Amino acid sequence: MFQSLAPGFLIASPPLGDPNFDRTVVLLALHNEDGALGFVVNRESRLTVGELLQHAGYDGVHEDPAQVLIGGPVQPGSGWVLVDDPDLPSDEEILLVGDEIRVTSSRTAFDNLADEDHETLITPPPRMILLGYSGWGASQLEGEIARGAWLPIPFDKSILFDVAVEQRWEAAFATLGLTLSHVMSMNRVGQA
Repeated sequence: MFQSLAPGFLIASPPLGDPNFDRTVVLLALHNEDGALGFVVNRESRLTVGELLQHAGYDGVHEDPAQVLIGGPVQPGSGWVLVDDPDLPSDEEILLVGDEIRVTSSRTAFDNLADEDHETLITPPPRMILLGYSGWGASQLEGEIARGAWLPIPFDKSILFDVAVEQRWEAAFATLGLTLSHVMSMNRVGQA
């Protein structure tokens, strides 16, 4: 019987062997019999949000210094907005991830992002901008988990918004009571 792992996280086992996913944390947004879709949430690109908006043709936008994340190797030119906003209405352009997180690649979301006036926003909702996504075909993810490539863990919103990007992999393991030294020593078990 199929059991969905979404919403949840996938933690890359060290070393995974695929440079696209080494030491990554993937927010698993969709998972069903047809496959899975997720977003790497701990790999920064070289672009800031302001630079991305300028490259996308938005004129006169403010300089947003937040880093754009690399969401995965699939369609790396596609942009996604991930936001903690339970009040954002659900429609065909918005992917619900749990009760509060929304993900969209709609042009409207990027128009709204470009129009934001950060000086007048009292408390903007926590968000991140991602390029690309991670995808698996039917049974592919289950096979990778069975081979030990990924460790699925329950969704914990604090990993997304309360932990620095470069510390999310270690923080995800910490939810299991493991430290980085435990993780690395597990990798050497059985090696001569």
